[in-house]
Amino acid sequence: MTNKVQKEETPNPYNKNKPWHKGEDKPFVSSDSMYFEEPSEKNKLFKSDDITEVEAEGSVNTEELETKKDTPYKKPDYKKRYDDLKKHYDNKLNEFKSREEELINQVQQPEYTAPKTEEELEKFKNDYPDVYEVVETVAHMQSESKAKVLEERLSKLQERENDLIRQDAEKRLVERHPDFEDIRNSDDFHGWAKEQPESIQDWIYSNADDADLASRALDLFKKDFGIEPTKTKSSSKPTRQSAADMVSTKTTSVEATQEKVWSEREIAAMSVAEFDRYEKEISDAMQEGRIIK
Repeated sequence: MTNKVQKEETPNPYNKNKPWHKGEDKPFVSSDSMYFEEPSEKNKLFKSDDITEVEAEGSVNTEELETKKDTPYKKPDYKKRYDDLKKHYDNKLNEFKSREEELINQVQQPEYTAPKTEEELEKFKNDYPDVYEVVETVAHMQSESKAKVLEERLSKLQERENDLIRQDAEKRLVERHPDFEDIRNSDDFHGWAKEQPESIQDWIYSNADDADLASRALDLFKKDFGIEPTKTKSSSKPTRQSAADMVSTKTTSVEATQEKVWSEREIAAMSVAEFDRYEKEISDAMQEGRIIK
């Protein structure tokens, strides 16, 4: 059997210590204090609540308690008002007239004409040196900008022209040597080119637009390796050779004591039979440096 603990309530006589009871309750002054608060010191009209003390000290300021009396009616001075308005109107009218004259003078002034001749520019420079320097700077900046744009366009046009010339040269070279692509990618051809004189190497590696010199280099390679020349395709398109380039070496008169100076175009214009005939002489000219561009 368990013992139950019974909780006994604490007695509260006179019903004290309720939740709404707080320690900061105001002390009881009178029954009137339950319905209104006592005014603060700054809001009190009198320094003391005792009427006898107030009358004795004479602390009541009757002037502050009295309201101000209304001032008597004064008739407005209309003449003064008119004079003030007339003065203001005249001032504004003069301002508008002066502004109108200023604008008319600006319109009637002759239009500015920019200096064009050297004398006018020199006069403008002497009259307005600061303005002239600013204009010169702006003109220089604009000219540089335009020159840069023109250079870029010219460079693109030059690259395009070089591409067209190179494509045309490759096309004519393929017409003369249909196996050009195979030869260009072969190791034998590049090994043979390294053993050739510098002038022939220039025909191969430093030549981007002359199909005649490149074709002559391919003829020499095929002859050294015993490759039969391929038949060229007939083309109605005129070549870039001039009539002077097509002149045969037979018509060139050379003195017996003077060694012939060959040109690259002259060698390129030769047929296979003519090149075979002058092969030794051309080889000696290559070694002695008697071949010009």
